Amino acid sequence: MTNPLPTYQSAFGLLQAEAAPDDQFFWKGDITLQHPLFTGTVPVYLITKEAQLSPDMLGFTEQIVANVGAYIEKSLTFIQQTLANDPEAYGITPAERAWLDVDISEFPLEFPEITFYEAEEWFMRFAQGRFRICDPYGIGITYRGTVPVNVNNLEDSISAE
Repeated sequence: MTNPLPTYQSAFGLLQAEAAPDDQFFWKGDITLQHPLFTGTVPVYLITKEAQLSPDMLGFTEQIVANVGAYIEKSLTFIQQTLANDPEAYGITPAERAWLDVDISEFPLEFPEITFYEAEEWFMRFAQGRFRICDPYGIGITYRGTVPVNVNNLEDSISAE
């Protein structure tokens, strides 16, 4: 990225442009969260094909981020239920199956981050977890609008770096 891209002031802070591959545009911001399920910084990324963020995308992002604690809980619950319903498909070991029955506040996933795409699709990744499938990139959940649609096993992903 050789020419400076615009920054955006969102309801949750400044979004800074960063380099992105494949003729895409990438903005990053951070939010600080204090929630019973997670306290700390949650990175927020927006990826577009255009050099400008649309008002619709920015508004949708702000709506989700304003309720990020509830979406962390929703994501953890969806992942827990999905893994419990089909542990073999996700390579859950016999020793890990006990974690599928714990209270959501004890569910062993950490360090959420959110990536927004155009058309109200977004992804919440938990960068670390105690499940074997979390190594080395974590586990994620894809949303369409406000509805979780699938759990993504990232263990075979390729690093973007």
